[in-house]
Amino acid sequence: MPLISVITSTYNRRKEFLPQCIRSVKGFRGVSVEHIIVDDCSTDGTEEYVKGLPKSAGNIKYFRTKENSGSDTIPKNLGIEKAKGRYLLFLDDDVQLRPGAIERLYKHLRETDSDIVYGDMWITPNNEPGIAHDFDLQLLSLRNYIDTSSALMKKSCALYVGGWDTTLPKFVDWNFFIRLAKAGFKFTRLKEYTFNYFLHDKTKSQRVETKMYTHPDLGRLFVPTFDPVGCKIRLDNFKEVKAPRVVIFTIHYDRIEYSKKTYKEMKETAGYKFDWFVVDNGSDGTGEWLKTIPTKYLMEYPENMGITKSSNMLIDVIGRKNYDIIIKIDNDVEFITYNWLTDIVDLWERNHLVYVSPYVEGLVDNPGGALRVGRALIGDNLIEITQHIGGIFAAIDAKAYKNFRWKDRVYHGYQDLEASTAFVKHGYMPCYFPKHIIRHRDGTSGQQKKYKSYFNRRKSEKVTTAPREEVVRDLKSPWN
Repeated sequence: MPLISVITSTYNRRKEFLPQCIRSVKGFRGVSVEHIIVDDCSTDGTEEYVKGLPKSAGNIKYFRTKENSGSDTIPKNLGIEKAKGRYLLFLDDDVQLRPGAIERLYKHLRETDSDIVYGDMWITPNNEPGIAHDFDLQLLSLRNYIDTSSALMKKSCALYVGGWDTTLPKFVDWNFFIRLAKAGFKFTRLKEYTFNYFLHDKTKSQRVETKMYTHPDLGRLFVPTFDPVGCKIRLDNFKEVKAPRVVIFTIHYDRIEYSKKTYKEMKETAGYKFDWFVVDNGSDGTGEWLKTIPTKYLMEYPENMGITKSSNMLIDVIGRKNYDIIIKIDNDVEFITYNWLTDIVDLWERNHLVYVSPYVEGLVDNPGGALRVGRALIGDNLIEITQHIGGIFAAIDAKAYKNFRWKDRVYHGYQDLEASTAFVKHGYMPCYFPKHIIRHRDGTSGQQKKYKSYFNRRKSEKVTTAPREEVVRDLKSPWN
């Protein structure tokens, strides 16, 4: 049976609430439960009470902090470290699980292939439901509708984001769930009451003053004690957070002059370390040149394998490595601004769900890229949201490629739109980053004049390669 660790942080609740909380964590079927109680140096006999409980009270494990932390976040993080289960549920000491709640949450998590599943609350003594809403990341950035005690999650998720933020005076559960969501973990709501919440005058919401404001659509809302959009995802509570690892992959097919210039500029302007994976599709001496520079991985083919096959082969190789960010760059990119990779990494650290490209200058039909549908600030950086981004430059969280490979078999076809469509369906947001600028070297018309035989050959390949009806049929925009 799966082991679920229920973590309860407590401080001086021995008489009022803790006993009924403990009684609610037993008698579950189909799952094995350990109840970890972390005492934040209570002075009301909590330690004696918990240690004196009989075995029939459940699989209880007691821990005590070295000193009172004044916040429930430090005890909760200690609970994560002590937990043996693969799944966690943070049960506050002043609430009570409903019968069968853990089994239903666990079943729903497995059936929906989710990382986090949360239920609804019932408020007593008012005898009314609490705030509830199906998962919506945009709404979550404005208002919290997920309670601490409502969510069952994989322990690996809590470890990845570094647990609870110990610096916040309030809204720590809101911050925790925001960071989990921006990390790309899948949330699902179980539309059932899973716990009872008891109103009283000693909750943090009553003790810590909170400012409010009026939203034009949602009415009165709390002012958060953190930036829901701009806050960084990972904390170093359990281990040092390592710098994100970046890999750039490029497919080369003739035009060695462009390849040399692109590599030189890319290396000089990125401002951040990256590994470079390349495919040379039988081009004009490019393979020999690539052997003279420190590429991380090189594939050479005597003839053109096409964008799809080359890209898929590289992604298969990259997927066996431990990268955080994958960037596809064409070999005719001209880099205009500096430190573009430093800033893209900073965006990723605040939101893993961005699918981003610098502003693309020199496009006649679509200035700067595809039509914008919105704008947002992530930290101090403005991004422009769009329906899809082009393939000249495409940066995304490495996990996006876990279940995606290109299908378009045409050498130069719909690969850009195909990728954008697939990533949007999985929750990623295509956007352009206007702070940084790139452009197609020499522009399309300039390239066609300079490399006439190359473009004639591409036209021939488009005609003679396999049909793409299957791919086109799948590219119904999720924005419509």
